[in-house]
Amino acid sequence: MSRTAPARPAPPGPAPAAGPGRRHGGRLLVARNSGWQLVTFAARAVSGLAAVVLVARDGGAGQLGVFQFALTLSQIFSFAVGLGLFNLLTREVAREPASSRWWVEAGVFVALAAGGAIAVLLGAGVRLAGQGPPIVEAVTLAGFALAFDTAGRISFAAFAGWERMGLESAATCLQEAVFLAGTPLALGAGLGVRGVMLAYLGSRALGAAAGWAMACRELRSVLLPRPHLAFLRPTLRRTIPFALDDAMSLTYIRVDSVILGFVKGPTAVGLYTAGTNLVLYLNVLARVLNTALYPRMSRAWPDSHRLGCYRDVSLRLLGAIGTPIMVGSLLLAPAIFRFVYGSRFDRAVVTYQVLALVIPVRMLGHTLGTALTAADGQTRRTVAVAAAAVANLGLNAWFIPRYSYLGAAVTTAITESGLFVAYALMLRRLAGRSALASSLAVPALASLPMAALLLACRHAPLPLLVAAGALAYAAAVLALALASAPPGARRRPQAALTALVTRPGWR
Repeated sequence: MSRTAPARPAPPGPAPAAGPGRRHGGRLLVARNSGWQLVTFAARAVSGLAAVVLVARDGGAGQLGVFQFALTLSQIFSFAVGLGLFNLLTREVAREPASSRWWVEAGVFVALAAGGAIAVLLGAGVRLAGQGPPIVEAVTLAGFALAFDTAGRISFAAFAGWERMGLESAATCLQEAVFLAGTPLALGAGLGVRGVMLAYLGSRALGAAAGWAMACRELRSVLLPRPHLAFLRPTLRRTIPFALDDAMSLTYIRVDSVILGFVKGPTAVGLYTAGTNLVLYLNVLARVLNTALYPRMSRAWPDSHRLGCYRDVSLRLLGAIGTPIMVGSLLLAPAIFRFVYGSRFDRAVVTYQVLALVIPVRMLGHTLGTALTAADGQTRRTVAVAAAAVANLGLNAWFIPRYSYLGAAVTTAITESGLFVAYALMLRRLAGRSALASSLAVPALASLPMAALLLACRHAPLPLLVAAGALAYAAAVLALALASAPPGARRRPQAALTALVTRPGWR
C-alpha cells in the first residue's frame, strides 16, 4: 500500500501566486541547465579572480590580505544568514511550485534581517579583537554584501526549483559585470580596498534586485519580504541539518585564512590566498560535471552497479583534467605567479606548489562526495566533513604560528587528502570498487611527455608553454586510448577515447 506524506499546514493569509508550470525536456533540459550553470560559475570565477589580481597588483600582499580576510570572514558566517534554506527551498519548490511565493518572501526576509545583524556583529567583533580601521571597514562592508548576496541566492534557488537556471545566469552575469567594471574604476580613483568593497556591495545589491524582479515576473505578482511566521517557524526547524552542514563545510574550507589573518596579519593572508584562488576556482569544472550527473546518480541508486558506472565516468573525466593541471602548475609555478601577480609575490611560489598537489584530489573528491550523497550517504558525508573541520582547526592552530602561510597550505593538503580517503572508503562499501587508480594513473602517464617538454623549454613565454604542454598531453592521451582500445575502435579516435573513459555497463 502506498503512503502519502502528510500535507503541511498552509500559513494564514491569501493563497500564494501559482508557481511557474513544470518544465519538461529530459536530457535536453538537463544539458541546457548544466550549460547555464557553467555560465554562472564562470562569471563568478572571472570577476572574483580579476578582482584578486587587480588588488594584488595595485596594493601588494597587504591590501590583498585585507580584501580576502574580509570576504573570507563574512563567508564563514553565511550559514547564519542563509540558515540552510537554499537546498531545502529548491527541493520543496520543485515539488510544490505553488508554494514559491512563501519561500521567496520569507527567505529574502531572513537573508536581509540576519545579514544586517551579522554585518554589525562582525564589524564590532573585529574592532574588539584589535584589528585596525581598514579591516573593520572592509569586514563590515563584506557583511552587508553577504546579506544582499544571500537574498539573491534565495531567488536563484527558486529558479533552480523551477528548472529555469538561465534566469540565475542572467542575474549573475549582470552582477559580476558591475563588479568587474567597478573594481578597476575604484582602484584607478585611488580608493583602494574600500572602493573595491563598495563595488562588491553594489554589485550584490544589484544582483539581489535583479533576482527579485525576475521572481516577481515569473510569479506574476509583486513580492514583499516578510516572515510568514506560521510558515517560517517549522521551516527553520527543518533547515537545521542543512545549516549545520554548511557551517562545517565553510569552517573546513575557509578557516585557515581567518586564523592566518588574526595570527600573522593581512600580508600573510594575501600571500596565501594568491595561491588558493588559482587552485580553488578550478573546482568549478567538477561542480559543473557532477551537478549534471547527480540526478542520474540519485535515480540509479540502489543499483550500485549503475551508480558505480556514473561515478567512474566522472572520476576518469576529472582525473584527465585535474592531473595535467597539477603537473603543469607544479612545473610552471614561478612563471605563473610572476605572470599573474608580478614579482612581489615570488615568496609564495612554494605555497602555491603545495596547494597545486590537491587539484586532482579536490576534483575527484567532489565526485566521491556527490555519489555518496546520491547513495543516501549524506549523514556519513556530514560526519566526514565535521571530522575534517575539526582536524583542520587543530592542524592550523599548530602549523600557522610556526610556518605562517606555508603551514596553512600544508594543513589544506593534509585535510583534503584525509577527506578524500574517507569518501573513497565510505563509497566503496556502498557502490563497490571504483576506477580511482586508473583515473589517476592513466593521466599521470600521459603527463610525462608534457612534463619533459615543459622542463626542456622552461624559459619560453608562458602562453607558449601552456599551449605546447596541452598539445603534448592531448597527443599522449590519444596514443594511450588507441593502444588500449578494443580492436574495433583502434582506427576510430573518438571511439577509442570513449572506451578509455567508460567501462562495460555504462549507459
